[in-house]
Amino acid sequence: MTSRGVRRLLLSAVALVAASTVSAGTAAAALPQEPQGLLAKVVVIGVPGLSWYDVKSSPELTALVNESHVGSITVKTAGPHTCPIDGWLTISAGTRAWGSVPDEECGELPGVVDGKVQGWQTYVDRQAAHHTGAPLGRLGDSHRQKPLCGFGPGAALAVARPNGTVVNWQHQLDLAKLASPACSDAIIDAGALPLREGRDEARKKVADLVAQVRAADGWVLLVGISQLTSNAHKELLVAMQLPPDNGPRWLTSDSTRRPGLIQLTDVTATVLRGEAEPLDPAGAEKAGPLGGNEIHFTGDLHTNAAAVIEDRLDTDERFLHPRGTLIAVAMTLLVAQLAALGWFLKTRSRRARSTSEFTMLAQGGFFIAVFLSTATVWWCWPYPGFSLYCVVLAISAAFAGLTRAVLKQWAGLGILLAAYLILLVDGVLGTPLQFGSMFTDGPVIGGRFYGFGNSTFATLAVAALVTAGWVAQRLLDQSRVKAALAVLAIGGLAIIVDGKPGWGTDFGGIIALTPAVLLMAWLTWRGSISLKALVGIGLAGVLAVTAVAVLDYLRPPDQRSHFGTFVQTVLDGDVADVLIRKLQMSLGFFQTPAGWFMLVGVVLAMIATVWPDKVPFEAYRRFYVSRPMVRPTLLALSICGLVGMLLNDAGVALPAIMTGFALPLLVAHLLAANVLPESHLVQESSSVDRHRQ
Repeated sequence: MTSRGVRRLLLSAVALVAASTVSAGTAAAALPQEPQGLLAKVVVIGVPGLSWYDVKSSPELTALVNESHVGSITVKTAGPHTCPIDGWLTISAGTRAWGSVPDEECGELPGVVDGKVQGWQTYVDRQAAHHTGAPLGRLGDSHRQKPLCGFGPGAALAVARPNGTVVNWQHQLDLAKLASPACSDAIIDAGALPLREGRDEARKKVADLVAQVRAADGWVLLVGISQLTSNAHKELLVAMQLPPDNGPRWLTSDSTRRPGLIQLTDVTATVLRGEAEPLDPAGAEKAGPLGGNEIHFTGDLHTNAAAVIEDRLDTDERFLHPRGTLIAVAMTLLVAQLAALGWFLKTRSRRARSTSEFTMLAQGGFFIAVFLSTATVWWCWPYPGFSLYCVVLAISAAFAGLTRAVLKQWAGLGILLAAYLILLVDGVLGTPLQFGSMFTDGPVIGGRFYGFGNSTFATLAVAALVTAGWVAQRLLDQSRVKAALAVLAIGGLAIIVDGKPGWGTDFGGIIALTPAVLLMAWLTWRGSISLKALVGIGLAGVLAVTAVAVLDYLRPPDQRSHFGTFVQTVLDGDVADVLIRKLQMSLGFFQTPAGWFMLVGVVLAMIATVWPDKVPFEAYRRFYVSRPMVRPTLLALSICGLVGMLLNDAGVALPAIMTGFALPLLVAHLLAANVLPESHLVQESSSVDRHRQ
């Protein structure tokens, strides 16, 4: 095949990846929708701090469960805390807003003087200072044709217009006005629940308020609007919709795509019901896309209030423990690795070598265990946090033992192949294993609700690139073209699953993985690369990602994923705020010594892939030149990590996770493949003989 022919082949593969990422798979099943008559009026009752423990402790609220579509709501906003003021401003903007002051307690809600929210401009300036892009006043400004009522201090923030003025607002609830045509929709601040004394009485008042508001007809949405204090225990709060249609079911939205889960910005989208208008406070700029989608219901009927409440409390446990347990498991594995490696370096015995190899393989198995542990439903077990800790370590050890027993020195490849296949299947199924795992921020932190997160992508990238390198190595003797095509096939499949909307839906991931796969395929085919070819590969990767984003943007707005939303943001001129926020998140890792430690480790790992002669370990230098595909594979891993670090909000954490997966498996392979010096073998054999005698 000529050079021009192979170039065409590579470009065709890029085009195929871009097209398949958007078109592959089946369309998501349509969820049942409420009839339009039920949406004639939407009344939102916001209660800061309303948790499922409150529902369990209140007979009046418990009685509402079987009369409602129910779910949990994540109240993460743009700032580090979600105080009541953050929650109400987020409803006002329809996207995550920043209301409170960092490192300070939650303040009182501002008052309304002469028809305007006090200090409104301060909150507007705060959005600009933190680059949230939140258009405060969107909800109030979008209801100029249909009267929107507000009742209570928090509701004033929600219904205020972009200049801070409030109309059709009252400090106390007026049921007569609520039921009149003067209110097409309404926002009610039911007041924050007391932290201790008086909470039982406050719960009963909330239930009574729901009963009173239902008399006004329409669609009543009772939601926890925020945490109560800046240092509050983070959990998913209550969401109920009354009356239920077709019997009580589970609330959801297209922004979460998870039964029983909505987010705060969905409230705004539901009140607007597709009627959002551009902001126009004397020529203000157009608002960007909403951060949420309309709330609807899905799933089977629920008729047992006690079971529903326990399910919601178990769900809180599911999202509470993974992050803390991740640290505990990681430290356990690290201590075991250092202890075993130190033992081996000191004694050079076979037993020490075997133990060290096992701990390294267990580290690789951990990157599978974080996903498979979800299938055990550990959050329903006694002591959920400890159960998760034990489950993850057990699965990690099981993979280490099984792969070593079956594959010997190639055990690491077995773990990588298993990770590759498991994540491909998980992506196609809608990421049920990743959701709520240690490798996703989860709804409490406001991370991904669907698709692959940064840690999951890092795992998939390492697994895909090393698997592709191993397969290509097996095919090199037959044909370099076949080997390059194998790289494109294995890497391309990972790109499709990672990037396809509805599967991995990972915009940043395919930006990093596409050039790495193309570079690896080129090096497999040619053995070396010129600057011109390197630039061409970069442009091909950009074109592929751009094609995916544009095709996703062409879909209806409520069906778009992160790709199409980003294109809309670019067209609206708000991309600067998005990029600045991502840069701030990326640089945030360097506020602690851990970030700098990760950077040093990543830089050293990348140096080892480019200049192996500088690595002071002979075993690694021999390994680097032992097979032709070692160098392309390691270079592809470095390119993927470097691009991901520079263009992803995970920053240095992304290549650090990749290194944490790949390096222990490489060390395990070197330990298993490297033969001890003959003198050590003789000494050890003599020692064994003397012991037997």
